[in-house]
Amino acid sequence: MKKHYPKLESVSKVIETLPHPQCKSIAKAIRVCNDKKTDLPTKLCAVALVFI
Repeated sequence: MKKHYPKLESVSKVIETLPHPQCKSIAKAIRVCNDKKTDLPTKLCAVALVFI
C-alpha cells in the first residue's frame, strides 16, 4: 500500500489506543485517506463514518 505520508501510520496507531468511542473510526479514516490507491468515494465514506 503506497502512502502519501508514511508517518501517519504511527499517528493512527496512537489514536487507536485512546479510550474514546470515535478513536477507532478516526484512525481508520486516517489510514484510508493516506492510501494513494484508494478511490475518492471510499475516502469520503471513511470520513463520513467519523461523524456518525
